[in-house]
This record gives sequence, C-alpha cells and structure tokens, in this order.
Amino acid sequence: MNIKRILCPVDFSQYNHAANEYASMFAESTGAKIIYLHVFLPSPLETPPEFFDAEKAEQDLIGKMEEFIRPVGDEIPRAYALDMGLAADQIVAYSKEHEIDIIVIGTHGRTGLRRALMGSVAEAVVRRAECPVLAIKSTANVPVQA
Repeated sequence: MNIKRILCPVDFSQYNHAANEYASMFAESTGAKIIYLHVFLPSPLETPPEFFDAEKAEQDLIGKMEEFIRPVGDEIPRAYALDMGLAADQIVAYSKEHEIDIIVIGTHGRTGLRRALMGSVAEAVVRRAECPVLAIKSTANVPVQA
C-alpha cells in the first residue's frame, strides 16, 4: 500500500492522542502527509452569521488544533482543515474529495446502550469510507518502532 495522505479527524478529546500517535507512526515510515480535520456543527445559540468573522474563527480553530495535536516528529508534513456539518458525513466526503489513502480515527470504544444512544462517528466512517480506516481506542498500546 502506497500511503501519501493520512486523514486524522480531531474532536479535541483524549481519544485523539492515540490516533495521532498511530498517524504519526505511519507518516514517519511512509513519508506521508497528515491532514488533521476538525468538523463542527454550529449551534443556533452562537454568534449570528452577520456578526461572525469566519476568517478569524478559522485561524483561532487552526491555532487550537496546532496546540492540541502535536505529531510525534516535527519533520512530518501536516496540514489542518476545517469543515462544517455532521462529523461522519464530512469525514467521508473529505476523504473522497482529497484522495485520502487511510483514515486514522480515535474511538471511544462504547458498546451496547451507550453506543446506541450516543452513536459512533468512528463506526459510521468505517462503514462508509472508501479507503481503509484504522479506528484506535485511547487505551491502545502504540507499537514502538525499531
């Protein structure tokens, strides 16, 4: 498999850290670029669009992503992207539009009633993405490279 573009969705939870470690490991071993994607669904209680500075909001959010996600190696090529909508829908659409080779996504690992009530973005992405998806639980042990 020739991996050039890795998509690593960011939701600012602790589950992102293990996924980022795996994405960084793939990127180091393949020379791939990691694209960190944050998908948001604005609340109707937020600032009305006529008072919303989209450019400033985008820069603020990208700055927050840069602080939150730190690739394991500084030399790893990376980019940050934002999208608006339902997370699973936008992640799958982004992966198709940008010819992503693999998606590395953190998962809560919920089962049973908790999964039924809260849903699972990772599960929806696994089912619908056209590229391989690696779902990482935050409790996963990251392999040590030799």
